[in-house]
Amino acid sequence: MSGLDVRLIVSFCLAIAFDLAMPLFVALWARRRLGFAWKTVGVGALAFALSQLLTRVPAVQVIQYLLREELKSSQTLLTLWFVVLSLTAGLFEETARLIAFKYPLKHFRRWRDAVGFGIGHGGLEATLLVGGMAIIGLVNVVVLSRMDPSTLSLPAEQLEQVRAAKAQVAGLRWWEPLMGAYERVWALAFHIAMSVLVLQRFLRDQRRWYWLALGLHTLFNLCSVLVARAAGNMAAEGVITAFGLLSLWIILRLREKGEGDGPTTEPVPH
Repeated sequence: MSGLDVRLIVSFCLAIAFDLAMPLFVALWARRRLGFAWKTVGVGALAFALSQLLTRVPAVQVIQYLLREELKSSQTLLTLWFVVLSLTAGLFEETARLIAFKYPLKHFRRWRDAVGFGIGHGGLEATLLVGGMAIIGLVNVVVLSRMDPSTLSLPAEQLEQVRAAKAQVAGLRWWEPLMGAYERVWALAFHIAMSVLVLQRFLRDQRRWYWLALGLHTLFNLCSVLVARAAGNMAAEGVITAFGLLSLWIILRLREKGEGDGPTTEPVPH
């Protein structure tokens, strides 16, 4: 495995293990403290699968492929595309939360139920989407590190892409994969906070809470992407941390009186 930085491989493995295990540990710990039903976690995970994995993500991939040349040649179009990606992420996910609390979770409308829903929603994202991408990233690092482009019989354009990918891998710092694990902590807090916000739509009978969640979700995604492109990944981590801290404040600020004082598994009908 010549050319491979062992620290980078270890970092990838730790990040993958964290992405896969963290949601389960958080779910078990939070349920023991709060006593929400497993149904809320399951519906949260299903909401993410339906709103992202099975609908939006495939559609985005197809559209992005069809527009690949235009996105390469126009910075304005690329920026507009980032806005569309951020807006649709918020629209699909927050609408999924709204539908979930309106129908399958209509008898599970407590603060603790929103916490369980958010853990399921963000947990599936961490496990399948982020963890899966980290596994693919690890495979790419191993394969590209051992690959000699001069021995490949490929068209010039594809050969240049291989060289560029190999150079990108060589430029990775050993600790960078761990930043993905760090982001998952704040992302999970954000998903819980958005679930708590959307729940207020029903508890307070005010539509503005849904629109607030949609706006914050869009802003979070867009700021993270644009700051990363303008100032680098470390600056983007600052944005993610700021939104994560805001999420913790939202979660605690909207906690209902008596919630979190002790476990109970009986749902309160609404």
